[in-house]
Amino acid sequence: MGGSSQLISRSCTTGWADWIHGELWLSPTALVRRRLSFNASRANGYGPSVSDPLPVVPAADLDRGRVLAEHRTNKVIAFGDVGSATLFRGRTAHGLKVVMVGGERHKLLWLVRDPAFAILSGALPAQLGSRVSFR
Repeated sequence: MGGSSQLISRSCTTGWADWIHGELWLSPTALVRRRLSFNASRANGYGPSVSDPLPVVPAADLDRGRVLAEHRTNKVIAFGDVGSATLFRGRTAHGLKVVMVGGERHKLLWLVRDPAFAILSGALPAQLGSRVSFR
């Protein structure tokens, strides 16, 4: 992964049954979710969980194999493998539902006070074109 990745949330979960937050990184080629600790989740409160300016790291720091090996709820969602995605707003959490080309499904949720929705609503159409919708 060349370029840099931007941390857009530290409150990202993988669904309503997942109460442990994780980091959500936007890289040039993928979305990366890395699980945090229970204490870090509690510290996020109601957000926002990231501050301005948003942290940036070289995309190479988010090595796919290492991220996936760290925890079973970690995800690397490569834009080229996405069949469809729906970005949505909620009362307490915004989120993204993704269906991969092979049929695998992912759900990512984050606190409404985080900037992830605004950032992804600009970035995903450029990456996914007609494969992304908004609800």
